[in-house]
Amino acid sequence: MTRAAGLGLTAEPSSIQFEVRDGIRRVTCTVSEEALDAVSGLAGPSSTALRRRSFDRFRGLIDAAAKLKLKTLAPGWVGPLMLSSGDLRSVPPVSGVPAFGSSPRGG
Repeated sequence: MTRAAGLGLTAEPSSIQFEVRDGIRRVTCTVSEEALDAVSGLAGPSSTALRRRSFDRFRGLIDAAAKLKLKTLAPGWVGPLMLSSGDLRSVPPVSGVPAFGSSPRGG
């Protein structure tokens, strides 16, 4: 992580940044390269395009992990929130959402 003037920590270049809603506010989140590789079973390091595809495929799981992690933080906490593979693994199975480590083809 790097520090930007007055903004706290910013995401590593290899992570993907997104936002989730927490009540009426939007919280900036990042999901690590390691988590994106792990969730889709990619051998790291993978390409930027493959990580982006993984992010898009597992967006429901990633959003659920971010919301779960937000619930554990103190009120008034200011982001960004960084998600790891452990955070993605902690999400209970949800109908219609690809499971952690599932391949794109059922094969």
